Amino acid sequence: MGMFDLTSTTGIKDAGNFLSAGIHKAKFNGLTLGSIVSQKTGETYNTMTLSLDIDNYGEFTHNFFEPTSDERSEGTYGLQPSQKDHFMVSLRQIFDALDSKIGEMIDNNTVTINNKTVDLSKISTFEQLVRLAKALTDSYIGTEVEIKLIPQNNGFNGIPGFPARINKAGALGIATRFIGHDLVLSQSEQKKIDAKLNSRPTNMGGNATLSGIGDALGIDNNEGDLPF
Repeated sequence: MGMFDLTSTTGIKDAGNFLSAGIHKAKFNGLTLGSIVSQKTGETYNTMTLSLDIDNYGEFTHNFFEPTSDERSEGTYGLQPSQKDHFMVSLRQIFDALDSKIGEMIDNNTVTINNKTVDLSKISTFEQLVRLAKALTDSYIGTEVEIKLIPQNNGFNGIPGFPARINKAGALGIATRFIGHDLVLSQSEQKKIDAKLNSRPTNMGGNATLSGIGDALGIDNNEGDLPF
């Protein structure tokens, strides 16, 4: 069989359900510490992987990369959150979605693991933070939540990438909540979803004839380039 033999597609079936944009019901499957190696540079990046089981889809994972900067920048509309801000707000949203008691322990600096109090001021590395997050959430595996997915630049639907904001008083806050309960889409998020739903493929109607197809592919059919 040649490389381009179309009989290779005989009996082809859908590989699985398409993960649409919007708000989905899901179950929390855990947080893990991981790493990703860049195919372009070979550099290794540390990650925290969020695993979910999304209704009518199945297993879904999202990698939160280790922040490399905690510097905030000035933008058109004021101070912009740092990479660290976005990660910390993402982590707090996960905690809040699973159990408000986790956030209360953090706010009161009374976090306990296996009946031992954790000194949060001594959490100084990404690895330590993710391992703590895993310990705090392992018992909530199977908890039902909602997850928000919006169109990404790569053509797929995923978790919003910039969940944090800085208010006028300089305090860290939430720009969009991507995991939790009774989630809602912001106006800009709904616009992105609508734009993707209303997009149409390139009209190839003008190239519907064999000669048109040949022109589109750069093939001269008169010279016998096509095998028919």
